Amino acid sequence: MSLLCYRFPNEEIVRQTGYFHLLSDEIVNYQGFIVSDFTQSLRYGFTVSSTLTEQFHFTDEEIVQIDQSEYFRGTKTLLQLMQMIPLQKTVLTRIKCVDFDESNTEALFAALLETYPNALVYLISDPILGTWLGASPELLLRSVGEQGFSVSLAGTKKSSDITPWTKKEQNEQEIVSQFINQQLTELASHNIEMIGPYDFEAGPVKHLRTDFSFRTKLDEMSILKSLHPTPAVSGMPRALSLEVIENIEEHERSIYTGYLGILKDGDSKIYVNLRCCQIQRGKMCLYLGGGFTPDSIPELEWEETENKSKTLLDLVQKL
Repeated sequence: MSLLCYRFPNEEIVRQTGYFHLLSDEIVNYQGFIVSDFTQSLRYGFTVSSTLTEQFHFTDEEIVQIDQSEYFRGTKTLLQLMQMIPLQKTVLTRIKCVDFDESNTEALFAALLETYPNALVYLISDPILGTWLGASPELLLRSVGEQGFSVSLAGTKKSSDITPWTKKEQNEQEIVSQFINQQLTELASHNIEMIGPYDFEAGPVKHLRTDFSFRTKLDEMSILKSLHPTPAVSGMPRALSLEVIENIEEHERSIYTGYLGILKDGDSKIYVNLRCCQIQRGKMCLYLGGGFTPDSIPELEWEETENKSKTLLDLVQKL
């Protein structure tokens, strides 16, 4: 019924058939592949079956796109709000749909595997979720026994850009790093260490990245509930940013900026679902976002989302 393919960095490809099922709020005991939506209000687990045959599912739901002028209207509203209320950062997203032959889905997945060896590359096809694929560079949680790891990833520019990071980009990354450090501290984690920020290339773009390591006796689900969504995909303060996003964005993010990966006691690998798209018949819908601070320039934020779209579009042109 459902198809699940994924590959973590430096690991073998996993390809399974089965079905996704909605998880209840109390999922401490669940272990397996998990997919969450943006707000963690919907979380899906995967049950493997050896009797099901592979098949693709392409939903026909209406995808809400906005053009550049509509995007600028939304960002103008946001920047006006940021002058009146205490918003340090808010992430706005948009959807860009382009023509795509859905029969090339497997070929695009193979190209992502080859091009992005340091990302979680995945392909999901499910009657409820539809068909999604992507290559995420952003680790949310890695656990090895009581040792935990996370990553702060924010600020974006072209990989070829050798100019210094702007104050806005540095500030954007620092907001995410401070949030993660604070949440880990409140979880009573200990031995918290930070390395960074440093440049991290992810195909056509690069980011500022800070690595975190810590020790905790808490279960992974409790950590995920605390960390996600980080300001890298929501904003700061988080609750206020989520409210603003709900009122400005006209589309559903679905599983974009949610998380996915293996949830397993003492051996979890969870990534934020970025650089991804949903495949429908005859088209590909790319989900793109950018972080806004009070000194953001809408034209540059639009350009940033265009650059992020090249993660997949550059490969599509080569198929």
